[in-house]
Amino acid sequence: MPEYPQAPTETPPTLTLVAFPDPVVERFGHRPGSPYVEFVWLGILGPSTTFAWQRLARQAAAMPSSKIDITDLSVSLGLGESLARNAVVSRTLARLVAFDAARRQGDTLAVRLALPDLPERRLTRLSYSARLAHERFAHGTRSVMLAGAPLEPAMTVGL
Repeated sequence: MPEYPQAPTETPPTLTLVAFPDPVVERFGHRPGSPYVEFVWLGILGPSTTFAWQRLARQAAAMPSSKIDITDLSVSLGLGESLARNAVVSRTLARLVAFDAARRQGDTLAVRLALPDLPERRLTRLSYSARLAHERFAHGTRSVMLAGAPLEPAMTVGL
């Protein structure tokens, strides 16, 4: 769990979705659908938060500053219709913020377009297979600088 968990709050029916600008992570990080996100971040974020991040990151890249219907997002992810403080979608959005995959200010949600390599302090929480995947797919500063280009293919948008 994060050191300072974000308490879920009641979720408004719509949020304005924008990209969370981070040029370094966008260049060297892991895009939605990448093996690193599936094998490493999934075990940390959990399935609903991982799927929500992938959906929202793709949408933020394709349609900057768009309004999203949170009930529709929730139902489409299999999380139900409730927007109450303890609803699954509210907890999912709170986890996005707690793990720095998004930032929320009022009715605006800024979502990262890529996730960084998992911080060292979180590696102990990984399963054995996730640790192997981290070793295989983590970019690390040294290997990225030698390559000089992103190591994952460009993100494709499929909304």
